[in-house]
Amino acid sequence: MRTPIFIIILCLISSCQNKKTYNIVLEKTNRNFILTDLNNNIITIQNTEKAKVFFTLDPECPLCKSYSKKINEIHAKYNHSIDFYGFLPSTIFNKKKVDHFVENNDIKMQVIVDTNQILTNFLHASITPECFLVDNNLNTLYKGLIDDWIKELGRKRQNINNNYLEDALNAFLNNREIIKKETKAIGCIIEK
Repeated sequence: MRTPIFIIILCLISSCQNKKTYNIVLEKTNRNFILTDLNNNIITIQNTEKAKVFFTLDPECPLCKSYSKKINEIHAKYNHSIDFYGFLPSTIFNKKKVDHFVENNDIKMQVIVDTNQILTNFLHASITPECFLVDNNLNTLYKGLIDDWIKELGRKRQNINNNYLEDALNAFLNNREIIKKETKAIGCIIEK
């Protein structure tokens, strides 16, 4: 009982610093997460019948801006069967910048604030943008690149040859094996 109260007090104290930080995890038990979104509303992520896709996002990462249209297209195409979340893995959170990023890029999915990096560590996220497909028990089925548009930092392809995330989603939804389970994400490094 003392530990949860101590954690809440510690989070309240840390939120009084100059830069605004948010405590994302109020509770984490048996792969169930109670998190907060941009407006400090509670989001519960738990074992359900639906699989989930998580995208790491950073409003200061140029690739997150470049990929926002593709992320929105994937969300629109699959959100009837899959739950989608964006999350901010940075230890520092600037609400004004994030609100501007979400509005300008028309992000429709829920965006989670992960300043304590609980979700970041759970998913082993290291780059923005990076995507994760997890099953209904929150086991990772695919992680890495959204597609192969980016060859390396600063170099983009003219044509996309592999839609890694969509291939994984289609395989999962059609009860087929996901062939490519992981790719090496390219983008901005998440500071820990």
